[in-house]
Amino acid sequence: RPFGLDIPDELAETCQAIKAKFEVEENSLVAQRNSVFLNPTWSAETTFGKVLGDLKAETDLAPLRALPAFSEQDDKTLSQLTIDLAQDGSVAAAIQMRRAQDLDRAITVIEAVNKECSDESLLRVLSLSSTANTLRKTATTAASAAFDNMELSGVGEEVWQNLWESARTYSDSLGDEGPGFPPSVGGTCVLCQQPIQSTAAERMGKFESFIKGDTEAKAQEAEQQFSNALNQFSGQEFHISQISSAYRVLQESRPEIAKNLLKFFAMAKLRKQQLLKAIAGENAPSLTPLPEAPVDACKSVSADLKTYAASLQASKEGAERMILEKQKDELTDRKQSDVLIKIAETEIERLKRLALIQKCKADTDTRAITRLGNAIADDVMTPRMRDRFQQEIVALGGNRIRVEVVRSGGSFGSPKYEIKLFASQKAKVHDILSEGEQTCVALASYLTELANTSHSSALVFDDPVTSLDHRWRANVAKRLVEEASVRQIIIFTHDMIFVNDLHSRATKKGLSVGISHLSRSGDAVGYVNEDLPWRASGVKQRVDELQKAARVARSHYEEKDDEKYREAVSKLYSDLRSTWERALEDIVFQDVIKRHRDYINTKGLKGVTALEETDVEVFSKNFSKCSDFLDGHDPSRGHDIEPPEPDELDTDIATLDSWSRALRTKMGAVK
Repeated sequence: RPFGLDIPDELAETCQAIKAKFEVEENSLVAQRNSVFLNPTWSAETTFGKVLGDLKAETDLAPLRALPAFSEQDDKTLSQLTIDLAQDGSVAAAIQMRRAQDLDRAITVIEAVNKECSDESLLRVLSLSSTANTLRKTATTAASAAFDNMELSGVGEEVWQNLWESARTYSDSLGDEGPGFPPSVGGTCVLCQQPIQSTAAERMGKFESFIKGDTEAKAQEAEQQFSNALNQFSGQEFHISQISSAYRVLQESRPEIAKNLLKFFAMAKLRKQQLLKAIAGENAPSLTPLPEAPVDACKSVSADLKTYAASLQASKEGAERMILEKQKDELTDRKQSDVLIKIAETEIERLKRLALIQKCKADTDTRAITRLGNAIADDVMTPRMRDRFQQEIVALGGNRIRVEVVRSGGSFGSPKYEIKLFASQKAKVHDILSEGEQTCVALASYLTELANTSHSSALVFDDPVTSLDHRWRANVAKRLVEEASVRQIIIFTHDMIFVNDLHSRATKKGLSVGISHLSRSGDAVGYVNEDLPWRASGVKQRVDELQKAARVARSHYEEKDDEKYREAVSKLYSDLRSTWERALEDIVFQDVIKRHRDYINTKGLKGVTALEETDVEVFSKNFSKCSDFLDGHDPSRGHDIEPPEPDELDTDIATLDSWSRALRTKMGAVK
């Protein structure tokens, strides 16, 4: 797959991972739904039920919060509805009608009390009392004239008047035969049965004039009226017990009216007492105001009860009962309004979070990413991939490897590519191509992907020419050196021919080349050593190594360790001899011919002409000397040559160094 297309691929994978997290949270929120919604405690058709039954994230609970608070009166109404709807409608209606009738009777009593205790009624009684007193005083004055100088007290008073009228009645009962009343002079007194003298006749005439006079009559009439009014008023019992049944109805259904009614009766009783005291002359006639009689309120309750009774009576029919049932359901839901609103608030918050999660989850859909990845692949990447791959495969294998890049499916925004044979699209590449050809195809695919990146980061290759013969190795080296002109290339390989080819091509291009080799020591591996190992290093590097070896040999010499010194000298001259050979290949022959290289570099042939006879003599002399001290030949027992001293070792190494430097200088001067 080309670089760049991993972006929609990774984006799709990220979306899938995020989607999975959203689904976990979504499932958690779904599980958090209150179980009360499965078995609602509210009625579906009530105000609460309609809202709670259709809760959404955006539901406004303000209408529910605005409902009146559930009152004590509501609770009583609910209790009554529950009782009434649980029994036969006719029975319940009769009960409610009796309650209404109790109220109607109470209203009559209340109106009567209100009338009897009104300011007008009480002031009338006071007025009658005052009139009777006034007229009695007038009559008394008149009586004093009629009954003055009486020997006995009480004459003219009520008892006496009763006696007088009784005498009159007796006289009248005698008819014409009687003496008449009052009797005249000479007549017989009906009381004492004696003849009436003139003085007695005159006195009795005054008595009769008083009795028959207007003043006394008016006084008696006023007293009678007052007496009647007072008896009637005193006989009134202003107490709530007069309407006890209605009072209980109001206490149960409308306690505020019952309270006002109780106050009304208490004030009526107080006004009665105040009036009686005023009449008795104990207090001045000052009356406490009478509260308004709750007649209209009682009439309203009575009317409601009658309407309710009618509804109960008709509740045998569906429509009327449904109205009462709905009223009961509304009250039931309002009673639990606080709990229901809290449930609704919690559910709305859950639905808001759930809606947000679902909205976010929708954004993780990978179809748009897949379309984008496919569009990029089809419109941009595929043509570039195809053309670039052909360039790379031709650069590595020429026209001998007939393959191409084609689109090959993909998922979640991740289109992929496959290598197909030109000759047979159905055949598997690995079944047809050789191992070396497959390696070239793999390397061409990688370099094709690399060409589609925007970065120039370092590349690391591990034995890129494994299984490649010399036909492919040179092409790979050439291509990697080209790539090294735009980025750092790090190559691990054990193929020295490939190393030489890389070094040669990179040097000619003027690229910076760094060479190191890895080694092991004991049980440890991965030691990094500068430059190439001995067998692959050049003359200059080897001279440095020989000088280090000479210093080690000198230390053995100074320590009088002859055996180690002899071994060090033998190894040093063996390496010195191979270095003279490497100088012959690298310097004398000017890189024209290299062992195991499959071409001859004729460009360096002219430099070989700078070689002189003295150069050959120095080479031969020193090359032969090295052979005398290495262990490549078994010396005779009688010819045990002593190794040269350390100073001679340094001289022989310096000879090689100066010879190679001088020869390079002369050859470089040849044009």
